[in-house]
Amino acid sequence: ADPGRRVQTVSESSWDAWIKYYRADENGPNSIVSYYGKGMLIALCLDLLIRSRTRGRRSLDDVMRVLWQAHGRTDIGVPEGEIERIAAALAGGSLRAFFNRALRTTAELPLTEMLGTLGIKSTMRLARSSSDRGGVVAAGAKPAAPSSSRDRISIGVRVASDGDAVKINHVLDGGAAQAAGLAANDLIVALDGIRVSAKQFDERISRARAGDPLTVHAFRRDELFSVTVEARTAVADTCDLVPPRGAAARGLPRWLGRAR
Repeated sequence: ADPGRRVQTVSESSWDAWIKYYRADENGPNSIVSYYGKGMLIALCLDLLIRSRTRGRRSLDDVMRVLWQAHGRTDIGVPEGEIERIAAALAGGSLRAFFNRALRTTAELPLTEMLGTLGIKSTMRLARSSSDRGGVVAAGAKPAAPSSSRDRISIGVRVASDGDAVKINHVLDGGAAQAAGLAANDLIVALDGIRVSAKQFDERISRARAGDPLTVHAFRRDELFSVTVEARTAVADTCDLVPPRGAAARGLPRWLGRAR
């Protein structure tokens, strides 16, 4: 997850979209939250909250139906606060605290708590590869435990190919690369004295162990320099969801039936 979620609220992201989100610079991940990405998680929490409040009789689907009937079919714009009002009416009580937290603060969303209202267990773990996105596992299964011997390694950068070099697109706040003085737009040409491409860079980083010193040779504009970066264990940012089995699974959202 981007550290920008701890800096900017979803409401601020929406308000500043045309001057920040759609014009993001190299520091974007550290200062901006995606109202698409976090918005989906807010919608999930809202759906689960309405289901919990109404014992499964209402959901986010009902909010969307009311919006369609009142505004979609009539071509009448949705006024400020209308979605919050409709959701509260369907849930049978005020949702002000939830919306204030989710939309207007940088507090973490109550995902674990809300999933738990339907008996869904969630766990955060280290990704096993760059393509690992987590997901729904078989009902009743135990969440996968992270590897204790070969955890994924990171130095806190996002890179891309730039000719024969590796261009740093983003340096994440609090990461090893930032501590070592690397910056966005630096061109990495070698790691531990050996030339690397973007693909080789990721592979070489993955071979290190937490605490290993890595010598990075890079160009900043036309100046060649080198820094020592400490390899660190990657952040646990991949989620597994385990739905309940048997009768307890009745009434769950349909997408939870698609286990991987």
